[in-house]
Amino acid sequence: MDLKYIIFNSKIKKYFYFFISIIIYNYNILFASGAFDKGSSAGKGNLEFSITINPFNKISYGQNYAMLSYGITNKFDLVSYYSEHYEGTKSIYYGIFYQFYSSRKIDIGTGLGLRKIDANLNNSFDYFFPQILYNYKLANGYSIGGSMVNLIDRKKIKKMGYSFDIALYIPLNKIKNSKSKIKEAYFSIGLFKNSTMEIFKERPYFHYSFDIIFDLKN
Repeated sequence: MDLKYIIFNSKIKKYFYFFISIIIYNYNILFASGAFDKGSSAGKGNLEFSITINPFNKISYGQNYAMLSYGITNKFDLVSYYSEHYEGTKSIYYGIFYQFYSSRKIDIGTGLGLRKIDANLNNSFDYFFPQILYNYKLANGYSIGGSMVNLIDRKKIKKMGYSFDIALYIPLNKIKNSKSKIKEAYFSIGLFKNSTMEIFKERPYFHYSFDIIFDLKN
């Protein structure tokens, strides 16, 4: 067996076990909250779809979450997501993403967006700015990605706090290879902090998602 292959896979296992141990130590309840995104653009003409499901709506802090990202260019994406929380609150987001740095090891991007929340009869809007998104690339298609997002109340022009997430992206090569339109596919697991949580006093939430990138050019 190729020595380079063995070394790469050994590193992947170390990263994986270390990341899982952090999640197990910090978790609240499994399968709960949707991620935001990572620092790699979908790519020109590609459509990225990400979904998280709160199983039978049993997780009290969880949400059903779906995100779409379409690559206008290889650096700019149009991004939208829709989520429905455990207690019935619904939110929708529209924004733009710009990947301003890319290398063999890491992609970094930023974004600007507007979120609308419907909670019973109370409608409100929040700005998501600034945003920093990253994707650190490991061997064999694995990566560690996430985001840090500042939230601003549109009416009061007041900072509401920030959210962050970090996740391990695991490539699903069998799905990718089975369909010609599917360019990439991942299962991600990670940790999430919302804007109301105190980072050193409350444990972050566990989240997972399935992510598929479709090539619409062919």
